Amino acid sequence: MNNKLLDLFYKLKKFNESFKNEKNKIIAGSNVYKSKFLYFYFFLMSEEFKETPYRNILINYFKKSEDLYPGSSYYTSVKLLDNLLLNNHMIKKVSLESNIKNLFDYMKSISNKDSFELTRDILNFSGPDGIINCKQTKNKEILIEKTSKPTYKINIHSEFTNIYFSKVSKTTKSVRLSVFDGFIERESELIPLLEEMKKEKIPGVIICRGMSENATKHLKNILLRNKMFLYPYISKFENDDPFLLKDIATIAETSVVSGEFLDNIYKDIVGKSKIVKVTLEKDKIVFDKKSEDLIIEINKQLKDCNHNVKDYLNRRKKRASPNNITVHIPMRMNNLLNELKALIKCYNLCVLRGLVLKNGETYSKHCEEITDRLSEGLFKTLSNIGLTIKLKKVE
Repeated sequence: MNNKLLDLFYKLKKFNESFKNEKNKIIAGSNVYKSKFLYFYFFLMSEEFKETPYRNILINYFKKSEDLYPGSSYYTSVKLLDNLLLNNHMIKKVSLESNIKNLFDYMKSISNKDSFELTRDILNFSGPDGIINCKQTKNKEILIEKTSKPTYKINIHSEFTNIYFSKVSKTTKSVRLSVFDGFIERESELIPLLEEMKKEKIPGVIICRGMSENATKHLKNILLRNKMFLYPYISKFENDDPFLLKDIATIAETSVVSGEFLDNIYKDIVGKSKIVKVTLEKDKIVFDKKSEDLIIEINKQLKDCNHNVKDYLNRRKKRASPNNITVHIPMRMNNLLNELKALIKCYNLCVLRGLVLKNGETYSKHCEEITDRLSEGLFKTLSNIGLTIKLKKVE
């Protein structure tokens, strides 16, 4: 092993000990911030490793580690040194039950007091099926919101994205909604719906399988000329989601317009439409109210179905009655926001992959597996480098 590599290992050992003893910190004004998720950040900022020829290799492996599990680059680094000293082969790992106590004990061990307590409160508030979204806010206090509005990921026609969403990301309003299981060939097929919208002075939403180029062009002209708002959303048929349109229609307390049922689009595009309150975004529609009938129907189907169908039914149920948690973190608490996101990702991975007990301490099984693999690969990569070539600018 060459001297440069030995020097790298010595510096890493010293750097790791400093990080473990919490000597690395961020100071912003009067605030001092320490976190076990900042190893990679401190490594990038450290002058110790700026000139090492192995810097880019280390960055590559540490980044891979962080992408797979937040905060894991520290363990990849520690295990790299263990590979050198052959310290890692006799350590026994025992699977540990992923119950809430063990999960919270582990979370507490990898975070500071404030971030752990906030994460614990959010997880207790959300329940096991919660979908948690953390974002910055201009408010001065932390706010946690819980909503269960049916949410369907469906894209507005690309020709209408800039028309409706160039200046706003979402809009909430009552609309006349029609669901058509077919392709709009001619704009004339939409005239009855447009006339009803004009009479009621209300915007509209049409969900269909697609729209011809000619129909799209003429529809845009009609809307512009009459100062009307019709939002066309496109849902191409997908084998893995055959009930999407039916579920949306049920939420809206109506039914799908379809040639399969001998519907006449000119008549039923209005006859089977319904006024509903929705929040529209370029890639989703959120309904103001959920349908208990749809939930009951799906629950009945869940009682007697095979494993493959069960996954799809659960997906339908989740979007029809979601448990969405939004955590608003003040802009001055950006460090807390980043740690909160990391902790929630760690929690989800531990729930999915489990925990292990090692040397009397609790670890993430997923984190252990990826850091074992990456540290071994990093050690082999560094050990196999026999010669480092440094290119210099020719003067």
